[in-house]
Amino acid sequence: MRGAEPHPSAAMASVGSPAPLSTAMTALRRHWKTIALTSAATVAAAVLYLAVATSQYTATGLILIDTKSGTSMRSGTPAPSDANVDSANIESQIELLKSERVLRRVVVTQHLENDPALQPGPIGRALDAVKRTIVFWKSASEPQAGDDPEVTAAARQLQKLTTVKRLGMTYVVEISATLPSGVQAADVVNAYADAFIQDQMQLREDIARRISGLLQARTTELQAQTQKAENDVEQFKFSGSLSGENSAQARVQLKNLESTAQTYRVLHDKFLERYAETWQQQFMSLPDAQVASRAYPPQSKSAPKSAIILAAALFAGAALGLVLVITRDRRIIGLEP
Repeated sequence: MRGAEPHPSAAMASVGSPAPLSTAMTALRRHWKTIALTSAATVAAAVLYLAVATSQYTATGLILIDTKSGTSMRSGTPAPSDANVDSANIESQIELLKSERVLRRVVVTQHLENDPALQPGPIGRALDAVKRTIVFWKSASEPQAGDDPEVTAAARQLQKLTTVKRLGMTYVVEISATLPSGVQAADVVNAYADAFIQDQMQLREDIARRISGLLQARTTELQAQTQKAENDVEQFKFSGSLSGENSAQARVQLKNLESTAQTYRVLHDKFLERYAETWQQQFMSLPDAQVASRAYPPQSKSAPKSAIILAAALFAGAALGLVLVITRDRRIIGLEP
């Protein structure tokens, strides 16, 4: 009588069941050199990368946005506060801060037109070459007529290396720049803040100058009209029309002429006062931002992060070695007895 044969399901379960922990540990101990070699290889590759990679340093500065400073300076009284309006104004100032116009100021003041840190890398140069070969390539970011292409290219590259963000719901905006030199990164951040303030002041001065010119032209015109109206009054007084049969009608006409002259005089004086105020604003304009904290060269690099890269390389090497061990010794996962 033959012995009882094992049930097919039991046989399949015995083949496909995971190996005991002791068997797996024994197999891993047998192939530990493989895991160690792959780990050492990936760590060595990471060390080589860290040795040749260009260190990057991030400098940070703070500016304070105060949209009421200029208003209170001009009116003499503080403007009413509205949280929603203030928040919208701050966001608007941040968008202006990110504009290419401000970045072009930074490039020009820091002489960054041909700085190696702002030159496109191999991939960027390849993409530019491909774009130039496309005959019908059109881009909204093409340099405007009269703009220096080197300044424009450097400003757009600098835009990729800088960040501008509002800190929570405060009035403080953080500017940071990441460059191969910590000193240069701090200089760029400080120049960025200064360029934004100078841009605001110039913008206000330009607006005040244009308004002042319009007011001056209108004041000159009103002065001529006032002089003519006053001359008409004097001529009418000495014309002899106030005596005789029509003296009453003449007095009414004189009163109208005097009223016209007085109206022109009042208008002229108001425009003259407004012109004087606007002219003074060209020299008393205040920006909506001020430097709260200037940037200083960082003490340590921000990238590449050595500890994270080495840890990731060690983990990847160990995982690769484990895969190789499992491929070579399938008993670990129970595929072989």
